Amino acid sequence: MKTKGVLCALLALIVGVVFLAGCAGVQMKTSTLVFQAKDKISNGDLVGSLPFLKKALALEPDDVEANVTMARAQYGLGHLDAARRYAEKTLKMSPGDFRALGILGLVSLWSGAYRKGMDLMMRAMKIYDELEPIGGNLSVEPQTILKQMRYKLKHGEKITRADINRLGNAFWAKVNWYEFDQEYRKWHFYGFYQDLLRPGGGNTYP
Repeated sequence: MKTKGVLCALLALIVGVVFLAGCAGVQMKTSTLVFQAKDKISNGDLVGSLPFLKKALALEPDDVEANVTMARAQYGLGHLDAARRYAEKTLKMSPGDFRALGILGLVSLWSGAYRKGMDLMMRAMKIYDELEPIGGNLSVEPQTILKQMRYKLKHGEKITRADINRLGNAFWAKVNWYEFDQEYRKWHFYGFYQDLLRPGGGNTYP
């Protein structure tokens, strides 16, 4: 009986290890697919990003990066309802995702809900400012464009397509910088820990 109990425990352990290894493999594959999709998007190939994102979402429907990247691709293709759905799903899983908030803000602006759109975008930028990504970029601050848009509304002027496009461009510049920052940190720390495994413990610092 005791031997049987030990065998059952070992079997459960093996099953658990195999399950965790399978989960890690799925996550790695999903991350790779999303990375490939982002590369397509950065090169202006929004349509080309969709097969990668669909595969990633088939593997992990609740992956935050896959959902928010799909929201971005759908927005860029002009599919506002789809962009909204994926952005809302992202926020259910990650309420502080500034990218999803910003996409919802842009969708609201295109739908004519100007105040709602600007409020969502301001919330997104506030979260972004607290993230402290490395360095900076030379893009126009979205907050500056939002102030100009609020001034227009206050004085009865029309918000134009050009206004929303300028805001979108400034927002995507922030998104691109944030995602570059995330990749930089990931690979920098990976290199740091690899260095620690070398004889002598390495000499680099994160």
